[in-house]
Amino acid sequence: MKNTVLTFIVLFTFLSKKSFSQIFSKDFDSTDKSFYSRITPIGTSNDAGKFSSRIIQNFEIGKTFGPLDIGIAFGRFSNADSTNFAQLRTTFDATQLGVFSSEFTLGVGKVFNSNTPLMFEISTTLLAQFTKKIGAGAVFGSYDLIGESAQNYKTFYGLFLRYGLMRSESGGLVGRVSKRLGRRTAKRRKARF
Repeated sequence: MKNTVLTFIVLFTFLSKKSFSQIFSKDFDSTDKSFYSRITPIGTSNDAGKFSSRIIQNFEIGKTFGPLDIGIAFGRFSNADSTNFAQLRTTFDATQLGVFSSEFTLGVGKVFNSNTPLMFEISTTLLAQFTKKIGAGAVFGSYDLIGESAQNYKTFYGLFLRYGLMRSESGGLVGRVSKRLGRRTAKRRKARF
């Protein structure tokens, strides 16, 4: 698992250097795209047992399309065994107020080495964007794990970090384009008065 996460971090670093410089177009468009990454270094489920068997960690990489993040996540449910998972995850920026946002996440994936290999996620996050590209927040939600002869349900809580462009209150990505757009709007307001 450590090698897999390290591989994706290196891959994301390479991709982000090539793509972040070409994100912005001359005209503002709600379909502006940007790469992002999200890591949950500490999370826990409400299962019974030792803390090491309840730790949930994951790393996600993907693209942002306006208010929607679409990515692939890799993680594990426990430090005590090899219960790893891979997941396709969509996160929608439901509300935005300044640097704070509330996001809604749906995901589907596969749990490896488990008798419940099919995984569905529904969760919500509270995110605070501290700098232009770095944010942190809390996540809480649930995993439904389904197999041929068993079913399991996990409620989880955690803290995460997100690296990617900040969104405006209208859902668009904030960067050089939106700053130029803001200057144009301010000039129009001055011209009216």
